[in-house]
Amino acid sequence: MSSIKNILSKFRFVRVLSNDTRIKLVYLLGEVDGQDCILSFEKTQYEDSVIPMLAYSVNNMTDVVENNIYAWCTAIISNTADTRLKVIFPATDVHIAKYEAQQRVMLLESPERYQTITLPYIKSIPEKRTQWVHNILNGTAESDRVIYHDHDPETGFVILPDMKWDGSVETLYWVAISMRSDILSLRSLTDEHIPFLKKLREKCYELTKEKAGLSPSQLRLFIHYQPSYYHFHVHITAVAFSDAPGVVSGQAHLLDTVIDHLELYPDYYQRATIPFVIGERHTLHTDHNWN
Repeated sequence: MSSIKNILSKFRFVRVLSNDTRIKLVYLLGEVDGQDCILSFEKTQYEDSVIPMLAYSVNNMTDVVENNIYAWCTAIISNTADTRLKVIFPATDVHIAKYEAQQRVMLLESPERYQTITLPYIKSIPEKRTQWVHNILNGTAESDRVIYHDHDPETGFVILPDMKWDGSVETLYWVAISMRSDILSLRSLTDEHIPFLKKLREKCYELTKEKAGLSPSQLRLFIHYQPSYYHFHVHITAVAFSDAPGVVSGQAHLLDTVIDHLELYPDYYQRATIPFVIGERHTLHTDHNWN
């Protein structure tokens, strides 16, 4: 991928995909060298180190209102990085559909529908879509961000910060990615994978305690279905991060519950009907009849 500076210099705005004023996050669609590009801009929280100096860093006050003991305005805080920028380039139609504001629908996926609808969709996805995952696993990208790497081809995994994490303990968001490429999603799991899942869980508990001071009761480990990419991974967030992306019912399946299901029924996820929430413009919804 080209450098961020190079992409920004060539970016030509097309439209706003979404603008969440509550969490101050905007996604833009544009073009770079004739290819689609997505930019996201998110206002960040203040670092603990700069908070004591905020009052001395206020510049360019506008829209000033003063009334008795109250006053407010809009201002620029100098010497503070206040926006997190992310780039997806080149972006695919799947990326655009994922980040564009749209209605969500709940679909019920029976084992039969998985075999006839979802699995063929997964197999149709070009391998290059997950090249970035393999770059992490083989150490050719993001190696400086890796928190832990177990290279065992059967039970190994990489743990690193999710790109959504802002660095604070309260909003901790890591991801653990399996070294195995044959576990596509929740549907692939059987009792064979229980030792791997328990090993991953214990290492997550150990590392979050060591590096963030969080105990198991302060953590939420979960698996998305449908996932954003079909290479098995587990999300690790702080419980305090109550509105973390993707923790909603119809998307997140707690790892503890998944392990319990597999211990009770070895082929649970091959037999179960699984509801999932998805954007109404997603191919799985638009190209198939779920009634």
